[in-house]
This record gives sequence, C-alpha cells and structure tokens, in this order.
Amino acid sequence: MTNDQIQFQKMLEQYPSLAVYWDFEAREVKVKTPDDLPLSSGEKILMRFFLSVWFGRNVDFDITRAAGVLSTENKRIITQWFLDPFWP
Repeated sequence: MTNDQIQFQKMLEQYPSLAVYWDFEAREVKVKTPDDLPLSSGEKILMRFFLSVWFGRNVDFDITRAAGVLSTENKRIITQWFLDPFWP
C-alpha cells in the first residue's frame, strides 16, 4: 500500500462501523453510496467524506451539513484532512 493509503486506513480505522466497508488488501470499497446503509445521519456524513477522499471527487459530501451536525471530534478529522489533503 502507498503512504496515502496507509494514512487513509489509519484515519478510517477510528470508525470501525465505516471501516468494515473497505478491503485494503484488494484496494476497494464495497459501497458507492451510504444511502442504503444502516448508519446514523452523522455516520452517513462521515461515509460521504471518506468516499470523497477515496475516490478523489465529491460523493455528495455537504460540508455545511457536516459543520452543523457532526461533533467537534468528527469535524477535526475532516479539518485535519482539509489542511493536509491526500488521496489514496
């Protein structure tokens, strides 16, 4: 795995309920959209963020909604990535 993929995996592993959808050995994700997943609204926002980073394009991630809904800890993950972005 590349350094960016390892960094992404470490970031994602903080969220086990989301990390289960990634297969890092095969370098693929098992979902395209979080709409049908059994996740809370906050988890769906984070999933959209992680999918956007993974695919290197916006996957319906709404930063305004994230700012209004997510906890400070969850916003920190996004902020840290925004300040030093990488794409796996």
